[in-house]
Amino acid sequence: MSTHDCGVAAAASKTTWPDAWLINAVRRDPPDEEALSALVDRYWKPVYARCRMLTLDADGACDLAQESWLRVLKARHSIHPDGHFQAYVTTIATNLWRDINRASLRAGGMADNRIASLDSATPADEDDSFTLGSVLADPRTLSSDDQLLLEMDLDQALARLEPRLRDVLIARFVSGESAAEIGERYERTEQAVTGWIREAIRQMRDTVYVCAKFGARPDLGRGLARQ
Repeated sequence: MSTHDCGVAAAASKTTWPDAWLINAVRRDPPDEEALSALVDRYWKPVYARCRMLTLDADGACDLAQESWLRVLKARHSIHPDGHFQAYVTTIATNLWRDINRASLRAGGMADNRIASLDSATPADEDDSFTLGSVLADPRTLSSDDQLLLEMDLDQALARLEPRLRDVLIARFVSGESAAEIGERYERTEQAVTGWIREAIRQMRDTVYVCAKFGARPDLGRGLARQ
């Protein structure tokens, strides 16, 4: 086998390398482009899915995902080879999205006077155990057509949430952060964050109910899981 053939075979084999090997190769100066490409191919879909959930826009999700990978490249020397790489990249994407929306979150529909209403105590007749799962039908019990409709309903419901509520909801139920952890990031009390979560769930419930009952799905081309 020639030297060229050996090089081609070595490059092709990188698609089967474990993450730690690929990360170590990317950490070099200059970074190993083939190793980076292998990582991108391996984790593009889950990273894009998180970006799609955050932005609710295909083009915006693509831009956010690409910027996230650029940040990975810039910060490559600080990446721990034995860490959870997918969680690392999705965290970068989430933080980028929060930075992009920070200015708008402090004004407009989420100005301080709107936030104050979310900080108020939850009415006593509301059930503290109310969770996101109580809003939705179990997808396993639905036909494929109904699963598609549920997917569109969720897309519409998330799109109607104000950015901060959407961020908090995703942080709690997708990333698994506690209300206390979210509160530390927003410099708010755990009680305040719990109020935001309950408000987000209430709005999700109302939108999903309207979509399911009246078929109010004006944007039938969108869906969170279709990419």
